[in-house]
Amino acid sequence: MNDFTFFNPVRVLFGSGSFDQIGERVAGIGKHAMLVTGRSAARKSGLLDRATGLLEAAGVDVTVFDRIMPNPTDEIVDEGGEMARREGVDVIVALGGGSSMDAAKGIAIAATHEAPISEFLRVQDKRTPTEATLPIICATTTSGTASEVTPFAVISTVSETMKSAIANDFIYPRVAIIDPELTITCPASVTANTGADVLAHAMEGYFSTAASPLTDLFAERAIYLVGRHLPRAVEACGDLQEREQMSFANLCAGYVLSNCGASVIHALEHPISAHYPEVAHGAGLATMMAKWAELYWEHDPYKFGRIAHLLGRGIPGASVEQSAEFAADAISGLLSRIGLEVSLEDLGVQRSEIERMVDDALSYMGGAVAKTPGDLTRDDLIKLMEASYSSGGS
Repeated sequence: MNDFTFFNPVRVLFGSGSFDQIGERVAGIGKHAMLVTGRSAARKSGLLDRATGLLEAAGVDVTVFDRIMPNPTDEIVDEGGEMARREGVDVIVALGGGSSMDAAKGIAIAATHEAPISEFLRVQDKRTPTEATLPIICATTTSGTASEVTPFAVISTVSETMKSAIANDFIYPRVAIIDPELTITCPASVTANTGADVLAHAMEGYFSTAASPLTDLFAERAIYLVGRHLPRAVEACGDLQEREQMSFANLCAGYVLSNCGASVIHALEHPISAHYPEVAHGAGLATMMAKWAELYWEHDPYKFGRIAHLLGRGIPGASVEQSAEFAADAISGLLSRIGLEVSLEDLGVQRSEIERMVDDALSYMGGAVAKTPGDLTRDDLIKLMEASYSSGGS
């Protein structure tokens, strides 16, 4: 067995009703919270008022910043950071999905560093967050992204049409509140897209050059749970048991992501949703998953065979390796069941943009590409995107 390291400093509060602890948890860290959330969902569901009430009952002053959009931009993060400074905020509380949590992490940096957040995202001369970064607490309302347990914040830079990430231990949340009841209001489309992200985190980490026996355990559990419970969660959004299982799958995949990072599928998707911000992250990932397995299963037949078995498409009684070539079919079958058997063409991506997006991936997501086994070249990445372009793969 190879030596490995594993690190995750986030205190996790998991289970129905855990959201009720948000007031006391924040009060133990700061006196004035900025509550960062999206533009409408938390307000419409009553969750924003509930959170504000719990914080104020615990003696915490609250400033609400409810301007976060999907694929949050550096401009909105800088705006939130300026407000946090002006209001004297000393703790950031994220309420929402990955966009709200990532933006909250960016705001925690922007509020305490005399520089625009873009300087922490650029390719050359990238700045590094310091211990001045405000503490962060995350309450997730989706089963996807796992930002609540990772040191990553994905933010789009408007001036450069770039969707890059900050990776730093100072943006690990102090506390992650994972209350499956908060995910009940997610519509089927959001459930499917975030569930695809969970699957991608688990599979990419499973094959990462940074994988370990411990992250493999979490990855396999996440893959199994997604295959077993995501279709039902999409079909019956109000089924709390299915929501609980997907919340746990997301947590398992989050531990994989926090230690292994992402690899080739995420590396290529970031430029897609940078150039096409209307494309949901999970849908962008879904376009490439099965083609990736179809093209690369021979690189690691054992693990691809495990994926086939975990998703219910392995060959009964045969060796794991003999099932490897069925991994792509297993992934396609799952994506079909949740309405995400889509191509880049279906999402409105222009074929003429493929080479440009590959170059973008190599420019600012090169670290993720490098974590993919096989020493993938520019031509390999173009081949994967071309294969993913249309439903027929041509």
